Parts: sequence; C-alpha cells; structure tokens
Amino acid sequence: MKVAGIIVEYNPFHKGHEYHIAETRRVTGADCVVAVMSGNFTQRGIPACLDKFTRAECALACGADVVLELPFCYATGSAEYFAEGAVTVLDKLGCVDSLCFGTEADVPISLYTETAAFLCEEPAAYKKTLQEGLRAGLTFPQARLAAAQPHLSREALALLESPNALLGLEYCKALYRRKSTITPYAIGRVGAGYHEESIVSERFSSATALRTLLTPGTAFPAAFLAELPTAAAALLSEKPYAPVFAEDFLSLYRYAVAAKADRLSSFADVSSELAGRLRKRFPSCDYETFLDHIKTKQYTRTRIERCFVHILLDLEQSALDTFRKNEVCYARILGFKESATSLLKTWKKTASLPVLTKLAQKSKRCNASENALLSYDIAATDLYNTIVFQKHGVLLSDDFSYTFSNDRF
Repeated sequence: MKVAGIIVEYNPFHKGHEYHIAETRRVTGADCVVAVMSGNFTQRGIPACLDKFTRAECALACGADVVLELPFCYATGSAEYFAEGAVTVLDKLGCVDSLCFGTEADVPISLYTETAAFLCEEPAAYKKTLQEGLRAGLTFPQARLAAAQPHLSREALALLESPNALLGLEYCKALYRRKSTITPYAIGRVGAGYHEESIVSERFSSATALRTLLTPGTAFPAAFLAELPTAAAALLSEKPYAPVFAEDFLSLYRYAVAAKADRLSSFADVSSELAGRLRKRFPSCDYETFLDHIKTKQYTRTRIERCFVHILLDLEQSALDTFRKNEVCYARILGFKESATSLLKTWKKTASLPVLTKLAQKSKRCNASENALLSYDIAATDLYNTIVFQKHGVLLSDDFSYTFSNDRF
C-alpha cells in the first residue's frame, strides 16, 4: 500500500484543497492520503473559523482518507516548529512514502531539497554573516536572505522570499534532519495566490479570500458556500453555528495578559521586550486597534497573536523546548474513511508512537510526557468550545465526547 502525507490547516476547506488531495493521489500513485491538520488554532495563532472535527469531516468528504491532529504546541508555533511537528508525525507512522505540499509556482522539488540541505548544514561563512546581520538588528528572514545571497542561486533566494515556499522549505529541512525516507513532492498552486483576498469565480479562491466573506455573528453566506466543494458546502449547511473569529477572544486575551503580567516573558514566543509592550495599559478598543497598539516591524501581527494564545493556555517556552526535545509522541486520529481501516491496522505494526482513536485510551497508551503535550490540545478545544457556546448557544463535543462516524464517507 502506497501512502502519501499532506500537512494542512483547512481554514476553511476549499476547492483548491480538494485539487491538492487529488493531485497528491495522482502524482504519487498513493492508495491512501493522510492529512496532518492543525487543531482549533492555526499556525498564525488565530482560532480556525471552524472547529477541528468539522474541518476533518470536510477533508474526508472531499478526498482525504485519514485526518490526524497536529498537536497544539506545534500547530501554533513558528514555521520551523509547525513543519517539524507535522513531518515527525508522518515519519513516525513508519509507512508514509511521500509528502506533497503546495507551491506558488512550478518549482522543481530539487530546488527545495538542495536549498533545505544548505540551510541545515549552515556553512561557516553563511553562519557568520547570519549572526552579524542579527546583531545589526535585522529580522531573522532579512539576515538569512542577506547571508544566503553569495551562496544560493536567484531561484533559491526567491524561495526564501515566498511565504508559501518557506513552509515547503521547512518540510524539506525537517525531512533532511530526520534522514527520513519520505520523498517530497511540490505541487503547483492553481488559482489565487496564498494571500490574495479577492474572490475570482473562474479559479480557486484562497482561504484568505474566503474568510473575508464571513461575518461575525451570522451563518455561512451563500457566496461563501458557493466557493467550496459541494460535499464540504453540504456539511457546513448542516452546522448550527456561525464561524469563529480572533476578535471573539479579545476579552480573554486582555484578561490573560493583565493577570499574568509578572511572568509574561516565560511564555512561548514572548521576549522580554515584547512582554514590556504587552504590560502597557491600553484603552478599551476593538481587536484590530489592540493589535495596532502592540505590533512593530520586529513584532508582527502573527507573532503577537501566537503569544496571545500561548499566554491564555499557559504554554511556557520551557515546556515547548522540552516537547521539541522529546519530539511529537502520539498521533491523534480525528477521522478516517472505512476504506482506510487496513492502514490503521498497519500502523499497529509500523508506528513508533501511540496512534489514538479515542482519548479514553490516553491513560493506557501515553506516558507522562505524552499526556502533558496532549493536555494542551484538550485545553485548546475546551477554550474554543466555550467561545462557540457564548456566541451561539451551541454546545460542541469536546475531545472526550466527540464520536466520529465514517458511515457517510
């Protein structure tokens, strides 16, 4: 059985994602496509517009065979942490043959792998220039690009400047570091660019553009559903609640920052300088204004939003460092097709980490370190569900009560 892996967020699941799954299957000849998906919070630190179980159902209805959850501590990390966590899950399953990721242009995979190898090896001259740039006050992306210029081709340097290509590079770096046997593939994006905000009916719209169609407090509009695959639109039409937004968490973020003011710099991604900015007294304002008060060129919106959720859920940098040292230590199944049952049986023989289908198994299958990592996933779901209930009066299933049925897939 040939198994292909993909690393996704599906915020929300759209036609481009359906195409990516189909192309993954076609290009690799895979019998099964396994998606490692972020949970209720994304790599940018913001809540997903839909809960993780709904997004997993959309993926299964539109081509994926199994959906695994990327643990919260990696899903809300930097591009490097995000990629490291997801690649480790796929590698430790012991039977994944390939990893397919999207790219903005038709770039040969060799350019990704060769550039990734260079960045992992860090030749002395490159490393020296990089450190000089950082000491001079450049951001890491700026310092890295400047240090790499004498060593890499124009095409490779272009990868370092492309937001979507950067994740692909991090996937290849993670494979390189692990000496993984998984073969990477780059699949050219069809349709709108990664950050394009316009809806264009003649091509696939981006997730960014689709989120602009959503309005706080209202159900999914027809214009939004029309941009989704038919099966995904049908699933969402059945949902009794409206989408979730970062601003829904504003009061909680402000309270957490104030209540934990004396230890802000202990949390993941929060430097001493940023902690000082967060401690300032801000007037009552909306979410965007609140962010504007804090962000700078050095501390981007994404960095701050990651910090908010890490502070709220008490994720300290020391805990994150320990988790990273010990590597991802379980694979949590959010859903699977009945046709993938044989793959799950294969994992019992090949996987070098526990594969969890029900969290009731965790006390039997996981050690203390694994349970500690899993506790953040559970807390993130409880937090997300609390906001949904407060906004819409809808009680979503938590990690222990959710019952998955693959009858419809």
